[in-house]
Amino acid sequence: MSLPLAHLTATGLGPWGDGMARLFLEPSDLLLVLSLGLLAAQSGRPGLDRLPLLLPVAWLAGGLIGLCLPSELLLALPSAALVGAIGLLVALGVRLRPLVLLSLATALALVFSLVAGSALAGHPGAPAALLGEAVAIAVLITLLLLPLEPPHPRWLAIGLRVGGSWITASSLLMLGWLVRHPQ
Repeated sequence: MSLPLAHLTATGLGPWGDGMARLFLEPSDLLLVLSLGLLAAQSGRPGLDRLPLLLPVAWLAGGLIGLCLPSELLLALPSAALVGAIGLLVALGVRLRPLVLLSLATALALVFSLVAGSALAGHPGAPAALLGEAVAIAVLITLLLLPLEPPHPRWLAIGLRVGGSWITASSLLMLGWLVRHPQ
């Protein structure tokens, strides 16, 4: 008998499919992946090439470590603030060096997946769910980055910045909600 979890919505596709759906049901995780993709698109070619492999691997590693934690990490407020900061970098049109971008993406993926792994600890299908979420991240980031190869026409560069501002606005909304209704 499996434990009921609010962090893993049953989709009827088993733990692997539940993990894939989890990415799209957790707003901060989804916004993080989108904002890192947009930041990589702004930063240029080396980040675009390496991010689709690095991000899911770091997510899976951090999630597996999170499964071993004794209690759930409650970092919703800092997570929303970090997503807002990355969205702000995109909105401002900041271009990071490849090493800085990939280091930032790895660190954020590890932190966010530690939280996800600690939330799923104790569930028998948790490793499969984490694998499903990592696969969903790989597919999403690859599909996002394919049409965003540099050089960008002016209209696309403006669109990237608008996307960053929307991500920042969404994270500010999440921050306000979390301050009003703490975990």
